Amino acid sequence: MRRCWLVGTISIFLFALCGHSSLAQEARSPKMVLKEQVFDFKEVKEGDIISHSFKAFNHGNETLRILRVRPG
Repeated sequence: MRRCWLVGTISIFLFALCGHSSLAQEARSPKMVLKEQVFDFKEVKEGDIISHSFKAFNHGNETLRILRVRPG
């Protein structure tokens, strides 16, 4: 009975340690956050040139590199 309790305690400790290390790695990586993800141009006349800029912020600790952008 004591052996099962010891194995259970060690298992819980190891799971907690693994979870903590993965969170620490995630905090160091770059994380892009957009202030707005969708913009509605409403009605646009045919032939009008329209544009909108999305502001991207890096909430991580490493350099954020945007390598490719695809229109949606």
